Amino acid sequence: MKRAILCCFCLLLANTVLAELVRYPAIAHVEDPRSAYPLALLELALAQSPRQYQLQSSSERMSKSRSMVFLKEHTELDVLWTMTSVERELDLRPIRIPIFRGLSGYRIMLIRADQQAKFAADTSAAVIRRLVYAQGHDWVDAKVLQLNGFSVLGAAGYDNLFSMLEKGRVDAVPRNALEIADEASLLSPRNIVIEQHWVLYYPTASYFFVNNANEQLAQDIENGLRKIIADGTFEQLFQQFFAGHLAELKLEQRQIIRLKNPLLPAQTPIKDARLWYYPQ
Repeated sequence: MKRAILCCFCLLLANTVLAELVRYPAIAHVEDPRSAYPLALLELALAQSPRQYQLQSSSERMSKSRSMVFLKEHTELDVLWTMTSVERELDLRPIRIPIFRGLSGYRIMLIRADQQAKFAADTSAAVIRRLVYAQGHDWVDAKVLQLNGFSVLGAAGYDNLFSMLEKGRVDAVPRNALEIADEASLLSPRNIVIEQHWVLYYPTASYFFVNNANEQLAQDIENGLRKIIADGTFEQLFQQFFAGHLAELKLEQRQIIRLKNPLLPAQTPIKDARLWYYPQ
């Protein structure tokens, strides 16, 4: 009996030792859907591999630009998820399956509650374009808006975006359609609400990225994602996290300002309809 228990223990220990650590940037909160969903998706994809992987958070939170440096140098991190660009795909190895199904490119605005009239439905798109917006200083979004002629103030930290909005330094903070509902709930005590009539759109994709030399991990993530796309598990997870948000936002009823994305790599699989979400 003791020998059987010992053998089981040894087997468990061996399996644990053989599991390969996959380190990702620490997240703000385990229930934050901005991170909870990609982590759940990554775990599901890696579970399809014959190799054993164990996800491990970095010891501290880090900025997007810092995390990309660590991943490029293959120190402290093995994977991250972020919006793609030509520059990022030169520095890192992308897994070209859009984890948010392209919804990162639908940008709805957070505004001060007393400013909705400025964004009225009968306001011209030209007027909306002339307003001042806040974005993270190292975000691809900031560059895309600037390349489309928008006035953008860069913020060094996430909360600084909303401090700038509260103080009237900017008119709005465009946010990912999949993130904005939870953010608005947290920001409501600060008199910040979701703008009701407009959506900015540009084609983009958020991917998992690994170090250029880490081809095995890249293949296992991609193969796993393709398996769960084929069997419908990807769609089920996406709907579990975001169906409610999308129903509330009514993207199809908003006035849309279509922008170009000069930073979008030519290899982006735009024509593969299975990978994208299309508002009805």
